[in-house]
Formats: sequence, C-alpha cells, structure tokens
Amino acid sequence: MVRTSDALSIGASAIFGAVTGWLLLGAPGGIAAAIISGGLAYVGARSDVRSGLVVTVLIGAMTGTLIGANVVKAICLPSICAPLEVAGGVISGTLSFIGVGLVAALVTRSFDEYNERLAAGLPPTTVGCEGGDAQDPDTPES
Repeated sequence: MVRTSDALSIGASAIFGAVTGWLLLGAPGGIAAAIISGGLAYVGARSDVRSGLVVTVLIGAMTGTLIGANVVKAICLPSICAPLEVAGGVISGTLSFIGVGLVAALVTRSFDEYNERLAAGLPPTTVGCEGGDAQDPDTPES
C-alpha cells in the first residue's frame, strides 16, 4: 500500500520530470522523463525512503540536467547541439543525483543521530575546536 505522502511524491516527481524532459526534448522527452522520474520516486517509496528526500534529490538531479544541457547548448554549434545537449544533460543530471543524494543522506543521518541521543537522555554531541573531549568534563582544555 502506498502512503498519501508517497503518492504525492510520485506525482510531483513525474510532473517535474515531464517539465524537465519537455524543456530539453519536447513532448517525447517530457513523457520519457515523467515515466523515469515517477518510476524512481515509486522505487524510493517502495524502499521506504522518506518522500521529501526522494522529491528533493530528483528535483536536484533535474536541475543539474537542465544546467548541463544549457551549458552545452550555449557553447556548441546549432547544427550539432541536440545529441551533445542530451549527453551533457545526462552526465550532469547523474552527477547531480549522486551529489544531492549524498548530501541528503548525510544530513538526514546527522539529524537522526541527534534525535536518538536526545531520546536516550544523552546530551547532543558538540563540534568544533574545543581542545578537549566535549563528552568528558575531566579532560583539560588547551
């Protein structure tokens, strides 16, 4: 059973995919991108990934796709642009997907660890250049 938030995630991803594909390749690109992005959102929902993360990562990938394709479009000759635009979009979209996905995973993991420490009654970990161990009050600071 798909949750309401997952259904909304799938729908939003398909819509953003359709717009991205349409901007790059017209109607056929819009249909293909809607199917691909909706499918990826469905896989994310079935894998029990948070729907907000799925949409964020896919929109980041689509933005990277548009940026890569438009950079190539700006520097190539009009008669040879289409295949190079698609290649530039696919490469930058894939790299954006990986990059945004890594950042989202690390931030989510950090917040989960923070909330787990609070739930266990432990103080949150501190970061910085304190010099001593922030967890051990007997350790002298420099």
